[in-house]
Amino acid sequence: MNIAAQRSAFARVCALVVFACATHAAAQDAPPYQAPTDADGVQRVTIVGGSYFFKPARIIAKAGRPLELKVSMEQGIVPHRFVLDGADGKPLADIELTEAAKTVRVELAAGDYTFHCPSRLLMFKSHRERGMSGMLQVRE
Repeated sequence: MNIAAQRSAFARVCALVVFACATHAAAQDAPPYQAPTDADGVQRVTIVGGSYFFKPARIIAKAGRPLELKVSMEQGIVPHRFVLDGADGKPLADIELTEAAKTVRVELAAGDYTFHCPSRLLMFKSHRERGMSGMLQVRE
């Protein structure tokens, strides 16, 4: 590869990194998403994971009602997982993300529950450390 091609490839990688960081920052600053309740009484939320983000990253749901989280991954080659931690820190769900959505159904007490991607490539920071995390706030 000649110098011009190397510079061009490097510029493309830099642009992707800047875009990913800006997208993540915008997702973290977005207002919380209120989980809607369908006619059957089930709250349903769709969560998409991607290059070190979850959308939505902050969700508010009602306690004592079933909650279905439909999780998937945007198109890409980096593997991700969705882990929802319980109040005791133990996982309530641990799902490998794919483009095909998978559904997790829970009924939670009031409290704050974190979700994140624990994946890590080689010696790099984990995806969670790079900002791929979110908060599920369950309120009375």
